[in-house]
Amino acid sequence: MPLPPPVVPLSETAIIDEAAAALGQDLAILMDRAGELLAREAQRLVPQGPVLVACGPGNNGGDGYVCARRLAEAGRTVAVWPIQPPHTPLCEAAARRLPTSVARLDSAPTEMPALIIDAILGAGTRGRPREPIASAINALRALKAPVLAADVPSGLGSDGCLNATLTVCLQAAKQELVRPAHGKSYTLESKTVDIGILPAAWQEIQPACLRHFPLLKRNGHKGTHGELLVIGGGIFPGALSFAARAAVLTGCDLVRVWTAGESPLPPTIVAHRQQSPWLGAADPNELTPLLVRASAVLIGPGLGREAGTVEAIQQSFSLAQEMGVPIAVDADGIAVLAETMRNQPPGDGRLLITPHRGEARSLLGIDTVSEEAIHAFARPDRVVLAKAPVDLVTDGWRWQRNHRGNPRLAVGGTGDVLAGLAAGLMARGALPFDAARMAVLWLTTAGDQLWQELGPCYTTDDLLGRLPRVLKEFLEPMRMWPPMSR
Repeated sequence: MPLPPPVVPLSETAIIDEAAAALGQDLAILMDRAGELLAREAQRLVPQGPVLVACGPGNNGGDGYVCARRLAEAGRTVAVWPIQPPHTPLCEAAARRLPTSVARLDSAPTEMPALIIDAILGAGTRGRPREPIASAINALRALKAPVLAADVPSGLGSDGCLNATLTVCLQAAKQELVRPAHGKSYTLESKTVDIGILPAAWQEIQPACLRHFPLLKRNGHKGTHGELLVIGGGIFPGALSFAARAAVLTGCDLVRVWTAGESPLPPTIVAHRQQSPWLGAADPNELTPLLVRASAVLIGPGLGREAGTVEAIQQSFSLAQEMGVPIAVDADGIAVLAETMRNQPPGDGRLLITPHRGEARSLLGIDTVSEEAIHAFARPDRVVLAKAPVDLVTDGWRWQRNHRGNPRLAVGGTGDVLAGLAAGLMARGALPFDAARMAVLWLTTAGDQLWQELGPCYTTDDLLGRLPRVLKEFLEPMRMWPPMSR
């Protein structure tokens, strides 16, 4: 069975558009298709009578202008109310193409239209609408006409929302409509239409996802940009070193490790050690202060499965959960915590699990693992990055695949680097889904560059050394280099 279509958050819409443009698609053509499908749904919903199209200044407004043109060409009586003038090139171009038969209003009509088309605020807008849009929505609401919303109802999630009779989601269903906050619905019905965006733009990990890379603050100080605690090493100290060094490269101010033994670590890592060959359970008064400081914790790299280590893994996971610290679980941590994570009730925690194929079987408790089973297991509070020749990142609602990578990425330590990158990004404030896809894109792109240059001769150290250059290559064209808030 194929995976179900992803259901995306509103914040993903601009990322999908950027990815589509990077893949060579003409956004004007996509807008024309969106407006055409809106017009078709308007005709189906209310076949007769005058239509009022309320347009905002962005590309959502552009969809509305196209819809108005299509309805006029079909013989409907149409009026457009530009609540704010167009301010994007696509919206301006769509507004210029309105036929003269379409009336342009400067306020709400006095008579109720047969249908209102809401193309005011798109998916990129948050919170209660501001003026003049707030007053315009009140005026539209007072008309008491049916409302067809383009992509999302304007003001979604606030008491200023223009509730819709029907919402036409463009390309992908929106999570905020499918599972609205506090159970409050803002639309009586919603449907999703295909406007022609290439599947790769939203079903595969694209560089546009690095728009979520956490920026460093110009006036930041130590601790502003996150502290990661890595619980690992002891039996396999190299895994701990690779994960911690990778986390430093994400921009974390501090990376601490809780480990055992005397394995050397670079001076950029702050080590808290037990004097034993493997890690054992700690005095809670020793571990709790480390978790208090941490903005995320990574559990697993190089730990092994000695009896005392199993207890330490369970202890650290339980304490981190109780304290609300975001958690990434990798390697031996997955095997030890599999049943605990399977039985975890839904909540608002932030958990990322990074299994390879064998670990995925342990995690799910089944012999044959499929993408469908992984997607069914995942939830927004339990994100999975399943490592394979084609990687899968899923939160149970949306998913993306990563086709990058090469056979040399199976060399020991690369999975630890991936876990360190993802956990470091979580410590920097990234959501688990975003951290996972940014990390796997970053790592596999670096690996593919090295594969072309060195073939099978590159090492995990080479991979760590290539990561800074790859990040710059991604962020510089986005005008995000160096990654600092303005």
